[in-house]
Amino acid sequence: MSATIGVPLWLLVVLALFSVAGLWLTVIAPLLTRAFYRRRERALRLLDERLDFGLSNYVLARRTQWLDRLLNDTVVAAAIGASVAAGEGTQEEVRLRARTYVEEIVPSFSTLLYFRIGYWLMRWVLRTLYWIRAEYEDREAFGRIGRDCCVVLVSNHRSNIDPFLLIYLASKRAVISYSAGEWALVWPLRYLLHAIGSYIIRRDGRGDRLYRVLLERYVFLAAAHCVPQGLFLEGGLSRDGEMQPLKLGLLSYVLRALGHDQCRDIVLVPVGLSYDRIPEDRALLAHREQGFRHKNRWYSLAAFLRFAVLMMPRMIGLGRPFGQAVANFGRPLSLLQWQDEHGCVVNSDDPLVRREQVTRLGEDLQARIAALIPVLPISLLAEALLSAGPGGLAELDLKQRALSHAAALRLAAVPVLLTADGEDHAFSQALLLLLRLRAIELSKDGRLCLSAGGAALLEYYRNAIPRTLRQS
Repeated sequence: MSATIGVPLWLLVVLALFSVAGLWLTVIAPLLTRAFYRRRERALRLLDERLDFGLSNYVLARRTQWLDRLLNDTVVAAAIGASVAAGEGTQEEVRLRARTYVEEIVPSFSTLLYFRIGYWLMRWVLRTLYWIRAEYEDREAFGRIGRDCCVVLVSNHRSNIDPFLLIYLASKRAVISYSAGEWALVWPLRYLLHAIGSYIIRRDGRGDRLYRVLLERYVFLAAAHCVPQGLFLEGGLSRDGEMQPLKLGLLSYVLRALGHDQCRDIVLVPVGLSYDRIPEDRALLAHREQGFRHKNRWYSLAAFLRFAVLMMPRMIGLGRPFGQAVANFGRPLSLLQWQDEHGCVVNSDDPLVRREQVTRLGEDLQARIAALIPVLPISLLAEALLSAGPGGLAELDLKQRALSHAAALRLAAVPVLLTADGEDHAFSQALLLLLRLRAIELSKDGRLCLSAGGAALLEYYRNAIPRTLRQS
């Protein structure tokens, strides 16, 4: 005997939902997790084998592990206790402030974004804007760097594009971690930069001892676990085209990692960067005196969006590239070898001695970087135009003067990047760029001369030439 049992529609829907949820939790989700885990582990193993300096486990660690380790670090705990004792708040309030700082600093590295989406996007954007060129003083020396060394790229800072250019050029060898300024705290820049391994630094955090301790411990722990670092010794962008005074705080933090955990040695790689055209050149000149410290993060976001809109035509092929973007990699410098040659120890227990030795190393690196900065056609033309004065020069005379100066610079061991079979073409492209920038103009008698307000822009690009080797 059979009977039909009626089930309300709402109950049937609830039972169906529970059935689907149970199937997902007990069957589908575990299978997907297992499949993705195996795929991820295989991808990480292949990356670790292909990258010259491998993938540090510290890079791949979950962000929560970084946060917990920093907050529970003995040095950080002591700094929190000192802040409480100084009356800066209760234990809970100070620890909450430390948590906020740590969440700003610590990145959340994504291999998918870095090696897939980010790499191809960066490659497309950079190759759209520039003809990219990498030069090496000693390419074979990079193959002799061990995986138990922390590699640190140190370079001059010409453009906001610098870290992305160096990350792109180094992506076949290592994952490079750079710092970003307070401008990156706005959404979505903060999450994008964290995902490619960048850590964010507050400009206003220097007076906060707790913040300094947290930043120092993060950089120290990353370097101690051989996470490759990228540093700009000038701290900020050059606003006049020359290298700025040294700011050695981050370098000092990195050097403390020598001999700790996995870091047997610190290998410093000097890099000289140069561009035919820097997108933010006029903005840098406009803020030459005060810089950007008086601007807030929203100004940075607005400037970024404006830059993205202006670059959009180039992204879709409606504009020409800015010219060359060149990175000249110098010979790697072992910190242990440098200490032996100079008979000193950088990480001295005496703060004054340590500061003196770090400054000495920084000045050595600055000199190496300055010697590596490539001189491009636009700098040679700018120098020739400025030395000619208001009267200007005919195009042929201008090119001849720039070519003669290039020969003199080569004799002085300055890297000048002009192709032997295309020098005239290179100068013509640079002249066209200067005309588009309205830095020069064509006079009635056919001479090329400075435009009104063009001298500052020409001086900016001329300053890539060493001061002692300029004609004017």
